[in-house]
Amino acid sequence: MDCGANLDVPNDSLQGEIIGCPDCGLDFVIEMDESGNKQLRELLIEGEDWGE
Repeated sequence: MDCGANLDVPNDSLQGEIIGCPDCGLDFVIEMDESGNKQLRELLIEGEDWGE
């Protein structure tokens, strides 16, 4: 996390759910690791590739 804030991930949150940081405004997506623990990964929105 760029701003160093601690995000509270609700216990009832689901994989793929998006959480926004109230401090810096970045969005994070909830993912599950191999052992079933929730992790946050920064949500990257890429622009469309129109080709040339």
